[in-house]
Amino acid sequence: MNKKKYQSILEYTVLIAAGVLALIAMFAYIRNSISGKWRQSVDVFGQGEVYSSGHTTIK
Repeated sequence: MNKKKYQSILEYTVLIAAGVLALIAMFAYIRNSISGKWRQSVDVFGQGEVYSSGHTTIK
């Protein structure tokens, strides 16, 4: 193999690694966004009340 082929392989490897790292970094933001939307939806059904063990009563 010649030098250009090794360089191409290295460039693609770095590009793929950068993409994977970007996805891993964005995962935390995506997870928090989904969690926030889920909580917002649940609060609509619970009329803004939050469950607290021993304090929440069923009406």
